[in-house]
Amino acid sequence: MKVFIKGLNTCPQRNQKLQQYLAFLRGNGHQIVEAPEAGDVILVWTCGFRADVRDNTLRQLTAYGEHYPGRVVATGCLPRIAPGALAASFDGEIFAWTDDARVLEQKFGTGGLSLAEAEQIYTKPALCADATQFRRDHPEHDVIFHDQFLQVMVAEGCPFHCTYCSERLAFPDFRSFPEAALVAATVARMRETGQKEVILIADCLGEYGRETGSSLVSLVRRLAAEEPEVRVSFSNFHPQHFIEDLDGYLALIRDGRIRHLNLPIQSASDRILRLMARSYTRAALTEAFDRLNQLGFTAFDTHVIVGFPGETDAEFEDTMAFLLRHRPKHVLLSWFMDCEDAPAARLPNPVPAAVMARRSEDAEARLRAAGILCNNEGGEIIQERLRRLNRVGTP
Repeated sequence: MKVFIKGLNTCPQRNQKLQQYLAFLRGNGHQIVEAPEAGDVILVWTCGFRADVRDNTLRQLTAYGEHYPGRVVATGCLPRIAPGALAASFDGEIFAWTDDARVLEQKFGTGGLSLAEAEQIYTKPALCADATQFRRDHPEHDVIFHDQFLQVMVAEGCPFHCTYCSERLAFPDFRSFPEAALVAATVARMRETGQKEVILIADCLGEYGRETGSSLVSLVRRLAAEEPEVRVSFSNFHPQHFIEDLDGYLALIRDGRIRHLNLPIQSASDRILRLMARSYTRAALTEAFDRLNQLGFTAFDTHVIVGFPGETDAEFEDTMAFLLRHRPKHVLLSWFMDCEDAPAARLPNPVPAAVMARRSEDAEARLRAAGILCNNEGGEIIQERLRRLNRVGTP
């Protein structure tokens, strides 16, 4: 069977699963094709972590269904995040990626290889040294910040219960990948490619190793013992984990091991943080970020949700004051998404879209004036990213 895979995922985490799909399909004798018209089956990986990404996925899926009726299968995260919207837009076969073993093996397991037996892909080489310059030179490619690094997927799933989180609805149970296997795969890839700049990727990075007796600090130290020149960046690093082992992570920074931190705070208002079920306070955030500032470490970015239910202008201003004080390199501004099954969708006092638009536009202007790069929902950065993503085919 000829299979075309269309990845619409905006996060790098799911690329590991897509690579396993490719290994599974090839191992069962199927041919991966590079154009949808050549496919007997068109497998579309959906994404819905934010409203603009969700809506783009639905538009793309609808278009594939109209152009290739009866050949399109929808998988990925949207079947769990927005099942109603997905069913209303698409009448083809749908399965969530957390059900993938059963469905894939029934549909594609003609050679007897199970999904579990397909190769686990932990690493992906860097595609470029500078993603911004690469996009200028190769506008047809979907290259993101992470593609500047040797990517290492260390865990999947998330044990937190943030009330707004759409992604958690689509996650499997949390599990860390084996430390020995990760170290071996990463060291082998570093020696093969000469790449010493590594980014660790997970749905909840700081949770790594907690159920196996390891830790993120231990993993970094083991990599450094094997490759003394390695420098590591952290993606999706929950601030609670950073706060809990602040001295350990600051020691890694002082030793020159950490190049970049992605610390999504979401808000700096204590009341909103409680409603979000985020497990830290503004005071704890302030202490942690103050210590980063004291070390002179400026290579960090963050995410902020605009318009969480009940959020006042004053509470959003608390978050803006925090950002302008601590000056992250980059801020991702996302409007609150009313996700069908997320607990926050049932909270009172929704913030009108016009207010979210006003706040985010004002925030973007103030952050840019302070020299902080801002990726605002609906802004040109994300729109260009979606245009590139929509052009790209099989991973």
